[in-house]
Amino acid sequence: MKDWKVIVFAVFVFILAVFLMFFFATKNASKRAIELYKQGVEFYTDRDYQNAYYNFSKISFFSGLYQISLLKQGQCALNIGDKKTAYLKFKHLGSFSKDPHIAPFALYHAALINMEHKKYSYAYRKLKKIYKNYPDSDYKKAACYLLGVLYKDKNPHTAKKYFVEYLEYAPSGRWAKDALRECEALKLVMSSKEKLILAKACFSATDYARALLYAKEINSPEAILLCAKIYEALGERKSAYSSYLKMLTVCDETIKPDEISQVVDKVISFFGGPKSDVCLSLLKQTKNTASYPAVLFEYAKYIPKISAVKCWEIIFNKYPNSHWAAQSLWNVFLYNYELGYIKKSKELSELYLERYSNKKTTAAMKFWHAKILLKERKISQAKSEFRELIKTEPDSYYAYVAYNILRGIDTPFNTSIKSDVKTNVKFNKNDLKQIFSNEKTLVLLALLNDTEAIGDLRVHDDFIDSYIAYIQGNIPYSIYYAQKGFEKFEQKPPHNDARYKLLYPIRYANKINNYASSDLQNPYLMLALMREESRFNPKALSPVGASGLMQLMPQTASSLGYGVLDSTALYNEDLNIKLGIKYFSHLKNMFEQNEMLAVLSYNGGPNNVKAWMNNLDKMSFDEFVEDIPYSETQNYIKKVFGSYWNYIRIYN
Repeated sequence: MKDWKVIVFAVFVFILAVFLMFFFATKNASKRAIELYKQGVEFYTDRDYQNAYYNFSKISFFSGLYQISLLKQGQCALNIGDKKTAYLKFKHLGSFSKDPHIAPFALYHAALINMEHKKYSYAYRKLKKIYKNYPDSDYKKAACYLLGVLYKDKNPHTAKKYFVEYLEYAPSGRWAKDALRECEALKLVMSSKEKLILAKACFSATDYARALLYAKEINSPEAILLCAKIYEALGERKSAYSSYLKMLTVCDETIKPDEISQVVDKVISFFGGPKSDVCLSLLKQTKNTASYPAVLFEYAKYIPKISAVKCWEIIFNKYPNSHWAAQSLWNVFLYNYELGYIKKSKELSELYLERYSNKKTTAAMKFWHAKILLKERKISQAKSEFRELIKTEPDSYYAYVAYNILRGIDTPFNTSIKSDVKTNVKFNKNDLKQIFSNEKTLVLLALLNDTEAIGDLRVHDDFIDSYIAYIQGNIPYSIYYAQKGFEKFEQKPPHNDARYKLLYPIRYANKINNYASSDLQNPYLMLALMREESRFNPKALSPVGASGLMQLMPQTASSLGYGVLDSTALYNEDLNIKLGIKYFSHLKNMFEQNEMLAVLSYNGGPNNVKAWMNNLDKMSFDEFVEDIPYSETQNYIKKVFGSYWNYIRIYN
């Protein structure tokens, strides 16, 4: 009995010792691996592939960097022309890795080398593995083309399937022209869907004649729309607009709402004359089609408000699921609210909130519904609605106004938080986990600042693309991709989500703090103004000649006492920020320190603002903003104060 206990104890001690040895070996290997990897990346960036390979090859199997180090070794070997070594690394990695980004990369590059050496059966197995196991990988798209090449002699129908699938994925991809040529060489019958895919690929390749041949063989709204675009690209204006008009008359759900609206605009502009008359004609032709509510919505822009209301009512009553219904219902609500019909307004807001969510006007409707509750003295219920708005629409301009109402601030447009803009903003590990959706390999590469490797893995995600652009210093693109990512959310993430830092990045903090302090302005408001003016592009130039980060007109800048300045001079970042803040300070003084009117003037001009100011005696600031007659300026003030709100909630 005692011997048995001794044996068990000895086994336990042995296992514990092995575990501790493994733990410390792994820990030490990880530290050493990070040093080796960082140095390897430096060599790789300097194109010293021999030394880079040496560093990557020293990374231990026990390290979390082992798989990515093998991938890097393969890339180094390829760059120095040693395809045998590259193949061995990629093959080994592809055989055991289950990583959804590393494995398809390795398999694909190993397959390319197989094909180069005419070892087609080996290439086929690797490509099929990508196709089957990694359907979401960008390398699956490329695998489709290569599988088509492998099949074209022994099974043309299967080859066609792969070529068409590749063209559907990547109509302007690396092998799109080759895939088109291979498809046509097969001389097989194509379905309407396949012809449309080929037509789009030809259009992307600017081969308009071939694109038109394919598109004209298909009788569908999507094909007719493509024909219109082809005619327009060829300069055949009359044929283009004839096709656009035809598309509207047969339009169905296959056409995206934004495209329908664009086509309506094109057709109206083509025919000339009173736009209301053109719309009336279009309404008769588009009855019972998916484009009808779009035409009706457009018609409402050119007729008296009371008649427009009837159009909007038709849209949200008869076409409640259409793209234009929520906006129409909001328009009717606002019309009734401005007339003081509170009971009717409340019925409309309740109908909206019952039907719609995650629309462009949802945050606005939630806000004004809560304001109606305040008018009815249902204070507790109103506050609850304001809190819910801040929770569900945290990045909205309306969340900012709601927040201030809850704090008892009647005029939130004179900003209260005036601390300096933070100057040392970095993404920590938890931030990167959010940006990269907790994908271990990608987070690890981001922590090691190897964005080139992330790009090589071809992970197409809006926030990853935004992060790469951010690290590369391309802030306008970074904001663009982050915006795309946020538009896809059904429910916005909480305020501490790191992805907001990509949407609202901090740039030029020291300069903003310096000049804002000199002119007694709010640094975060100046940061928000700059974001909305130029997206932090120092070379930004508007169609009317406004230049630089703060989008100053040369004559405006020249009036501030720093000599005659042209657009080129205003590309100087320091000077542009200095003059932009000074001009804002001038506007603020002009309007008795009212920041809202100063922001309005920055975009709409001080003379226009002076003309609108009479309305301030008759309505609240919130109502005044909704009543601004120019939609661009109304949206501008919402964007600027919305950005300000986001900056202070994210960073302050």
